[in-house]
Amino acid sequence: MGTDGLIELDESCWSALAKYNLVLATLFGVLLLVVRQIDPGQARLFLLIENGVLALVFGAVQTYCWISR
Repeated sequence: MGTDGLIELDESCWSALAKYNLVLATLFGVLLLVVRQIDPGQARLFLLIENGVLALVFGAVQTYCWISR
């Protein structure tokens, strides 16, 4: 699919990135459920931080892959 000189972006690389994104989203979802059970008042703040982190990480990975094409 393309390369940037650091990694080869073939089908296996895209598959690994998709799995990484799925694992990260699942982990944050489970963490949010735990926070909601422990301290419901903090769930709103945690959700805000979680969405910011997910947006930055997913956006960085997608941008890297797009630029590397």
